[in-house]
Amino acid sequence: MDDLRFDDRVALVTGAGNGLGREYALLLAARGARVLVNDYGGDTVGRGRSEGPAEAVVQEIEAEGGLAVANAGSVAESADGRAMVEQALDEWGRLDIVVHNAGIGGGTGPFEDIRDEHVDAVLKTHLYGAIHVLRPAWRHMKARGYGRIVTTSSSTALGVDGSFDYPAAKAGLIGLTRSLAREGAELGIKVNAIMPLAYTRMAAGVPNKEIRDWMRATFPARRVAPLVAFLCHEEAPVSGDLFTVGGGRAARVTTNVYPGYRSDDDRPESFRDHWDEVMAGGEPQIALDGSVDAAMMDPGFDALASGSMKEGT
Repeated sequence: MDDLRFDDRVALVTGAGNGLGREYALLLAARGARVLVNDYGGDTVGRGRSEGPAEAVVQEIEAEGGLAVANAGSVAESADGRAMVEQALDEWGRLDIVVHNAGIGGGTGPFEDIRDEHVDAVLKTHLYGAIHVLRPAWRHMKARGYGRIVTTSSSTALGVDGSFDYPAAKAGLIGLTRSLAREGAELGIKVNAIMPLAYTRMAAGVPNKEIRDWMRATFPARRVAPLVAFLCHEEAPVSGDLFTVGGGRAARVTTNVYPGYRSDDDRPESFRDHWDEVMAGGEPQIALDGSVDAAMMDPGFDALASGSMKEGT
């Protein structure tokens, strides 16, 4: 089979000055894409600013014969998000791919001690950052009838000890991704999310040396890039999906809705007395959006959705 190429495509990769983002930018460029390399140039918690990391990746791409430009804007700022999209359009006249990878580390410690400024910084970078970049990109993709978007969630979105702002932001990205995928279904735009496992600057800060060494040896950042590139390609077969990826392995992540317990008894005791049925397994349905759960709540939902709801009444 032919290699997957990105000739004539233009990609914007945020947080591409180091780690995962750098690998995405290098691979897309090596496969023919023109790449806008965005990186604020700060540390793992967003302090400082430098044009150096983005420029360095551009130089790597150009040294291999590729085309790239640097951008040191902050995804946390709406104006910067618009500016990087406009830069890609000014430079190459189009934007086909966006990989929202930019992120910073979250706070740790007791939930009640989280500081507002830490929560604001994490949400603005991860979740607001995606909105700031994707909103102007979406307008262009919608007009052209084509686009590929990959957002970066995390397995911490499912819950993790000692961190709260970071998992909340990453869970928000799942909801944003799936809603955009529904909106993009009729527009030629596919949107997916990943939960990467890779040795990055954040992983390098793990206190346990044995874990750091294991991460470095087992989960190099370059091994996440091939799946991201495939999801960015015109042949990408899915939209609205979530994948865990790292160390050469990729797997779909879903939310299962089980049959549960249904009754016309509105007393709380009804659920208490049938709690085993509420918690029971059985044959699951994969819930990639809210419609599956609604259908299980009310068997008449499918008929309703196919009729008046689709007509906007």
